[in-house]
Amino acid sequence: MYTQCNHCNAIFRVTMKELTAAQGLLRCGECDNIFDAMKSLSQTLPEERRFAKLGTAAAADFADIPPPLLPNQAVSRPRRQWLWPHGISRFWLQAILGILALLLLLQVLYSSRHWLAQQSLTATLTRQVCDLIGCNLTQPRDIGKINLLSRNIYSHPNTPKVLTISASIQNDATFPQPYPLIEISFLDKNNKVMALRRFPPEEYIPNFTGQLMPIGTPDELLLNITDPGEVAVRFQFRFM
Repeated sequence: MYTQCNHCNAIFRVTMKELTAAQGLLRCGECDNIFDAMKSLSQTLPEERRFAKLGTAAAADFADIPPPLLPNQAVSRPRRQWLWPHGISRFWLQAILGILALLLLLQVLYSSRHWLAQQSLTATLTRQVCDLIGCNLTQPRDIGKINLLSRNIYSHPNTPKVLTISASIQNDATFPQPYPLIEISFLDKNNKVMALRRFPPEEYIPNFTGQLMPIGTPDELLLNITDPGEVAVRFQFRFM
């Protein structure tokens, strides 16, 4: 069966199944007009019906018009045939597909948040977004990338029997990471531990609020510890 757009006169081959699914309304693939296909539904092409009214003499004047299509022949016009259910436009279909693609992208980013938090270019933004939406985020750690740049020890200038240790540490990992627990031990000449103390970040970082150790930026530390006496001949650092 055939039908014709009432706006641009484009011709379409249709089936009752297609018309039933679209409730008789079709969208023209040429001018995008929605028209009632049932009003111009016919078993023959519009040109064929017009020739029947004009008679054989008038039909001879239009010899360049192609003959009626056989059931197994394809209609060459229009190139694309759009059959949309009533009330749904291509704009809304594209909008729905765009929303679905965005949701899929967000799901991939959420699943990759732990990896993104370890990359120098995306670590800060990933943490900010997770803080905003309340998602959990595992902080990456690599103690082996925290290096001791310098260290020195001297007697506290105001408090007797207290030693002050100045040190500089730096995070050489490719991502920010939590500040370590610093263990300082004093050893005798036989490498026996004579005194030991562990310092959490709250004790060596001023105004510590849980911030991460930045990348490639030295942190200067001042640590106070009880003087173990002359039996201690050396001291050592350990990050935990």
